[in-house]
Amino acid sequence: MSLRTRASELADRARSAATGDRTKRLVEAFRRVRDGDPWFDKRGLDAIRRRPVDDGSIERRRRAQRYLGVAFVGLLAAALWYPLVAGVGVVGCAAAAVGVGAVRGRFYCNHLCPRGGLLDGYVRLFSRGKRTPDWFKHPLTRAAVGLTAAGLLGTGLYAAWRQGGSLGVPFLTMLGVSTLVAVVLGVVYHQRAWCQICPAGTLSHAVHRVAEGLGRDPAPRVEVDADACVSCGRCGTVCRQEIRPGQYADGEVTDHGNVFSPGGLEGSTREVDGVVDHADCLQCAACVEECPTDALSLDEE
Repeated sequence: MSLRTRASELADRARSAATGDRTKRLVEAFRRVRDGDPWFDKRGLDAIRRRPVDDGSIERRRRAQRYLGVAFVGLLAAALWYPLVAGVGVVGCAAAAVGVGAVRGRFYCNHLCPRGGLLDGYVRLFSRGKRTPDWFKHPLTRAAVGLTAAGLLGTGLYAAWRQGGSLGVPFLTMLGVSTLVAVVLGVVYHQRAWCQICPAGTLSHAVHRVAEGLGRDPAPRVEVDADACVSCGRCGTVCRQEIRPGQYADGEVTDHGNVFSPGGLEGSTREVDGVVDHADCLQCAACVEECPTDALSLDEE
């Protein structure tokens, strides 16, 4: 054993002795991210052995989201000095989410949202990985969050205008508070829990449903081969929107959170034909990569 290797081992032991169990778990979490651990590590499912992701597309998206997370932190820092930056960021991101929602569903939320990058790239390391209650993503909960955010922002803008203050401050306040809430929810539940009630995401969801009603079917869909599906549930453990794609095989499914199908707190039950047409699908293909029998596929057409 070389002197350099021995010194490295001694340094590792010293660091291990100096740090507590929580720090060790955090370091291990960083290593899992580096090695390509699945998106949503659902705890309590140790009996299910996850298949390694061998396609580089997931890792490329994860790397891009880490960059987006850093960009979001930079946006917050810049907004502290120039509050109007927050206004541009909030309005721009909301407009992008709605615009993309009309042609690609919630594609923006997974691939382009800076706060989503922060949640997936970093908050995920601290997350407990727990599912949210069904009422949490109910349309009434979403409406309450959206109306509250709009009311507070409108009140803040009116007060700033009357007092001659910066119109960027209310946007900065809303961005900071909502990010704090998103981080807390991400730690208590799973990292994307906020995305189930995010006002911009809800608008994107609603616009996508309206586009469907007008005869457009713009978003890629995850399709389920009922003959190949063995109902193992692994696809549901990696879905950050808590959709269970395997349940969309021929038959009936109960959806929670579909904006135009409230169905009460228990969700709405409807017939399905093997296509995951839930408007909250982020089109990340994590479930497709996770399926051990290749029963899932993402229709890009």
